[in-house]
Amino acid sequence: AVKIRAEDGRRIEKVNISEFISGLPDDADTIAFSTDNASGSTSQAANIIESIEIGTDALLIDEDTSAGNFMIRDRAMRDLLPADKEPIKPFIDRVRSIYTARGVSTILVTGGSGQYFTVADHVICIIDYKAYDKTREAQGISESLGHGPPDGGCFGAVTDRIPDSGSFDPSKGRRNVKISAKKSHTINYGRHEINLHAVEQLVSPSQTNAIAEAIEYARKYMDGVKTLREVCGLVMLDLEREGFGILNGKRPGQYAEFRTLELSAAINRLRTLRVTQK
Repeated sequence: AVKIRAEDGRRIEKVNISEFISGLPDDADTIAFSTDNASGSTSQAANIIESIEIGTDALLIDEDTSAGNFMIRDRAMRDLLPADKEPIKPFIDRVRSIYTARGVSTILVTGGSGQYFTVADHVICIIDYKAYDKTREAQGISESLGHGPPDGGCFGAVTDRIPDSGSFDPSKGRRNVKISAKKSHTINYGRHEINLHAVEQLVSPSQTNAIAEAIEYARKYMDGVKTLREVCGLVMLDLEREGFGILNGKRPGQYAEFRTLELSAAINRLRTLRVTQK
């Protein structure tokens, strides 16, 4: 499972977000979408696609940290603005097909939109700090209001990406390799800072220390053929077999276990990253 949120300002490198967004200004290519300063909606779309690309089983989404226009379009807005004039296909239109086509579930915390009742398998309501199954009542309310599930179509293929080792430069000043982690959510990689504040599943600076070194270790597998998922998978396999000592051979006691999802999230947020789509 991976936490998904809007992440204004993050860099995105050739991610196929066309399942959610198309027809952006200046004919921006959403099949291989790149930007140095993502909006709330484009960043949330990219965060979902990147997670599916790496192999997540479940998306965890909180309405409070999501882009509103990415999550829903109510009936009035759909009537006012035809779908072919709106660049964003909201998440509510895709959530069912993400599960049926990709096997990826979603757990959504929401307090403002009952539209998701139409696509939910289960509705759990918190009343006086206790959890109650309100699935039947929620479905009845949707039926009484004439709300049916949106026709989102089938969720298409996710495009794998191949990282370019040449876009990773850990040098700084006279040092060929200068890598360090600051607390839980910042990595200094050479002259560049990797911001992981939106990667909320990281809970320990020791995880970030390990990820910082694992990024450099991953370059040995970046041969211009292997996808990001394959590269990260090989790193995780080596760590499982050999332990943290393979990362730099000096201080394995300062490391804690992380997942493929966190390693790929850090690589995706390196602002010099270049990839080619497979």
